[in-house]
Amino acid sequence: MEQPGAAAAAVAGGGSEEPGGGRSNKRSAGNRAANEEETKNKPKLNIQIKTLADDVRDRITSFRKSTVKKEKHLIQHPIDSLVAMSEFPAPQPLYDERSSNLSEKEVLDLFEKMMEDMNLNEERKAPLRNKDFTTKHEMVVQYISATAKSGGLKNSKHECTLSSQEYVHELRSGISDEKLLNCLESLRVSLTSNPVSWVNNFGHEGLGLLLDVLEKLLDKKQQENIDKKNQYKLIQCLKAFMNNKFGLERILGDERSLLLLARAIDPKQPNMMTEIVKILSAICIVGEENILEKLLGAITAAAERNNRERFSPIVEGLENDEALQLQVACMQFINALVTSPYELDFRIHLRNEFLRSGLKTMLPDLKEKENDELDIQLRVFDENKEDDLTELSHRLNDIRAEMEYPFDKPEKSVCLYCEKGICG
Repeated sequence: MEQPGAAAAAVAGGGSEEPGGGRSNKRSAGNRAANEEETKNKPKLNIQIKTLADDVRDRITSFRKSTVKKEKHLIQHPIDSLVAMSEFPAPQPLYDERSSNLSEKEVLDLFEKMMEDMNLNEERKAPLRNKDFTTKHEMVVQYISATAKSGGLKNSKHECTLSSQEYVHELRSGISDEKLLNCLESLRVSLTSNPVSWVNNFGHEGLGLLLDVLEKLLDKKQQENIDKKNQYKLIQCLKAFMNNKFGLERILGDERSLLLLARAIDPKQPNMMTEIVKILSAICIVGEENILEKLLGAITAAAERNNRERFSPIVEGLENDEALQLQVACMQFINALVTSPYELDFRIHLRNEFLRSGLKTMLPDLKEKENDELDIQLRVFDENKEDDLTELSHRLNDIRAEMEYPFDKPEKSVCLYCEKGICG
C-alpha cells in the first residue's frame, strides 16, 4: 500500500487533528484508477442479515468502503434460517369449509403471505414457488391451522382472539418488579418464536408500551437490582421485535427508540450493553439513508444528559477485560459508525473523536488479546484508517499539483473542481 504523505499523516495518523479545507464527496478518477486493483482484492460489504444480534458481526467483518451507495437489505427473522417443511404441523384432516372453498387465486395469495410471514428472502422463496399447486394448497391449509392457534391470521373469514393483545393489556396495566420480569421473559419468547404476523399484531401499541416502561426505568434515580433485570429483558424484547421488516420500520419510526437505546448503554451492565451496541450496529448498517444522523443525534443527546463526551461509554465498554463479547461488540459498533459516512472528512472526524475519547491508548492492549473476533474488528479498523489516509494523500497531491502547475491543463476527469461544477 502506498504510504501517505507527511501532511496526510499529520491530519489523520491517529492524532486529534481534523482535515481542513473544503469537503469532497467523490474521489477523483485518477484516485479510482490508482486504487482499483487494490480494491478488487479486498472484501466487500455483503448485507444479508438474518438476525440483528448474531449476523451483524459478519457484516462488520467484511465491511469495506465503496464509492457505490450501500444497498439496504431487509432484516431476516430468526426463524428464517430454521424454516423447513417439518416445522409445519403434521398433515391432519384440516379441509374445513373455509380451506376447501379457497379459489386458486386465494391459495396463491395466501401462499405468498405465508412466505412473507416466515420472513423468507427471495432466494428461499424461489424453490417453494416452484412446487405444484396441490402441495401449495396443503401448505396453505396447514398455515391457516397454525396461525389460527397463534392468532396470527386475521381476516373477514377468520377472526380469533390475539394472544399478543394479552401482553399489551398486561403492559398497559402498569405491572412492575417480578411480575413485569416474568411478563417480559414470556413476551421475548413469543416475539422470537412466532411468525411476523404475530409481531404485527403486537404492533405499534405494544412497541410504545415497551418504550414507556424502558423510559420509566431509566428515569428512576435509584436503580434496584430488579430494575436492571427488567431493563435487560426490555432490550431483549426490542431486539426480538425488530428482527423483521415490520419491527425494524416500527423501531425507526418511533422518535424515542434510538434515544432510549442510547441512554440504556451502561458499561456497568455488560450483558445488556452488549445487546444494545449490537442492535445499534445493525441499525447503522441496514437503516435508512439518514440513519447515521439520527443515531449520532441520539448518542449525543444521551451524553448531554450525563454531561460527558458522547463516545465515552462505548470506549469505556472496551476497558472491561472481563467482558470479551462486549469489547468485540463495541469495536463492531465503532467500525459501523466510522465507515458509514460517504465523505472522507466525516469518516476522519468520527475516527479521531473515538481516538481522543481514549481509544488510541487502548488499541495496543486490545491487539495483545488472543481472540479471533476481536482481532478481525481491530484489523478492519486499521485497514479503513489506512485507506482513508491513502485517499487523503491523493487528494492533497491533486491539490498541490494544481497549485504548483496552474497553467497545465489537467485531464477533465482528474480535476476535482470540474467534477464539482465549480470551474464552470
